[in-house]
Amino acid sequence: MPGCGPKNYPCILCNKRTKPGERRPVNKSTRKILRRNFMTECRDGGVLCRKCRNKCDALKETPHQAEKSYGPSCTARPIHSPVGKSTVGSIKSPPSVTLSLLSTVNSHAYCVLCRRPGPKLVVVSTQARFSFFLEQNILIPAGSRCCPAHILNDVIITKTIENPIPPKDTSFVNRTTIMELVEQLRQESLRRGSKRLDFDDPSSLSEREYFTLTGLKKSEFDDLLSYVEAGDIRPSKSRSVRTCLAIFLTKMRTAMDNNMLGVLFNMTKPQIRRAVSTMRQAISINFVPNHLGFNHINRDTVIHEHTRPLAKELFSPTLNQAILVLDGTYIYVQKSSQFSFQRRSYSMQKQRHLLKPMMIVTTTGYIVAAIGPYLADGKNSDANILKHIIGSDTQEIKTWLQEDDIMIVDRGFRDSAGVLENLGIHMEMPSFLQKGQRQHSTEDANSSRLITKIRWVVESVNARIKTWRYLARQLPNSQIPHVGEYVRIISAICNKYRPPLSSGDEESDLQMAAKMRYLSTQTNLLQMEVESENLFKKRYIWRKIDDENITLNDFPKYTEEEIRELTLGVYQIKLAKSYTQEHVNQDGYEIWIDKHKPGLLAAKIQSRHISSKCYLCWIRFEDGVVTSWYCRCKSGARVVGTCAHVASVIWYLSFARYSNVINLELGKNWLDNVCDAADIPEVVDESDSETEATEE
Repeated sequence: MPGCGPKNYPCILCNKRTKPGERRPVNKSTRKILRRNFMTECRDGGVLCRKCRNKCDALKETPHQAEKSYGPSCTARPIHSPVGKSTVGSIKSPPSVTLSLLSTVNSHAYCVLCRRPGPKLVVVSTQARFSFFLEQNILIPAGSRCCPAHILNDVIITKTIENPIPPKDTSFVNRTTIMELVEQLRQESLRRGSKRLDFDDPSSLSEREYFTLTGLKKSEFDDLLSYVEAGDIRPSKSRSVRTCLAIFLTKMRTAMDNNMLGVLFNMTKPQIRRAVSTMRQAISINFVPNHLGFNHINRDTVIHEHTRPLAKELFSPTLNQAILVLDGTYIYVQKSSQFSFQRRSYSMQKQRHLLKPMMIVTTTGYIVAAIGPYLADGKNSDANILKHIIGSDTQEIKTWLQEDDIMIVDRGFRDSAGVLENLGIHMEMPSFLQKGQRQHSTEDANSSRLITKIRWVVESVNARIKTWRYLARQLPNSQIPHVGEYVRIISAICNKYRPPLSSGDEESDLQMAAKMRYLSTQTNLLQMEVESENLFKKRYIWRKIDDENITLNDFPKYTEEEIRELTLGVYQIKLAKSYTQEHVNQDGYEIWIDKHKPGLLAAKIQSRHISSKCYLCWIRFEDGVVTSWYCRCKSGARVVGTCAHVASVIWYLSFARYSNVINLELGKNWLDNVCDAADIPEVVDESDSETEATEE
């Protein structure tokens, strides 16, 4: 027809126009190759260009290959394609399908993630593109390039992308990409189905899952792995070094038995046992000596980097002294069939079989050493353990310590005071009640409060290491030889990867120290008033503050932060909430007001330990401020903070009754969910009732 151009002969595979000298008709064998490998049906008269014809010729099978692939025992040729490999070899079909999947741009000139121009760009690998699709649901076209900083171990790190390019709403892909993606998803599902937990693949577990199973973040796990890999440990056929570390940490963190770990890691029980044993030895040799023990840290580092300013001001305001806090912790073990060990591992205090490691920490919670474990009988008290450590010079402790250093301990160390005194070490310990006394004097109670303000950190350290639940459960006797190693490994991990328990702001610590030192020199004037006027012998008529005549509207109002400044700690506030829960009911808080003394109130608080015991406490207030307090409990005479009984009354009257925290913070009363045999209903004798009715 006039005006029409020459007839177009496009290639049926790449859809490009073919030149007359290059176009070739498609024969029967080539048509089979197109149908089998490219899923393309060739119409009559179709042609191929030279490039696509060469691809098809490369896929033609020799008679030997055809016999091998389509022998009598085979009905179809299976496809075996590893993850990241195309199911059709290196042949790429032209883009022909639009999918409703997010996609990045396709470029070689600039990064497809942040649009940073080249050079020094790298091609995004197949595994990186696949892992990015699994995590972000965004396809990256094959052959795309990005910055090298975005990829680590075939994983795209999204945190390194500062200004990401918004993805496109659709993806224009070819058949090869679709088949490749399907095969990768299939292989991934098979891999995850056969291996429940896979720590070898960085993308298989999230940050939260790493911390839940091992107690470490991904970066911390990799750092610990670098210490282990530097040693002699080698991978085996059943697990890699990374998996071996994951098994050990998971066992420590969750306390699961070897059978359950074998199910999760797709390994046998003996394999799990060998992995735990191997990793325990490797960590003990390559990691623990660098982060635990008196040999790994010097005194100057402890004084300047691991000592809280509050502790310096309270105990060594002028001297350059090292301050250490000591206490023993408990690792429970089974009852042994060896009678001598059974007797000596039994603790009369805990009424259980246990072993006692001695924890030596700084005032910030950094663990200097974990020594032991020791036996638990009467011959292994805390005092005797400290004597043994000093006498045997464990870890060269006598060389490390110097004269005038300070050790903060509890009352169980009282018999070791002479040993420390011979070394010139100062021992700070809470005071004892003298024989016949029922209450500490104000001076003793104040000095004890200064010590407990610092000593609590060792209790928190013991609680922290037992968040790895293997140390909190009862260990089998077969693990007794390794108890010390387990405690030291977890302690070293806490030192390396956990923040300080009590660092404290220097300015606020100095202010608190000055306040506590000033209060420690004061006397309790309210105590003197109560004792001189015999107010504790007075007969009180206990009423509730919600009565018409008892409202206490003039009692000061405080915030929780102001109450904390009054109590000089959070522990008393925590106990105050529990005391309040017991005393608050539908009718209100029971309290008594002294009508003859304005601004003075008395309260009766039930003991949390003994049902038959209550404590009387008095609180004086005026001009919107609580000025003094006194309680009849052991430590109730102190003025450096308050006891928990006084704190309970102040917390309720000044804060809780004006807010909705009673139901929110106090929690549920579990007594309502348990039967009580003491509440016996009255039984009516039916025979007596019938007799009375007859007589009437």
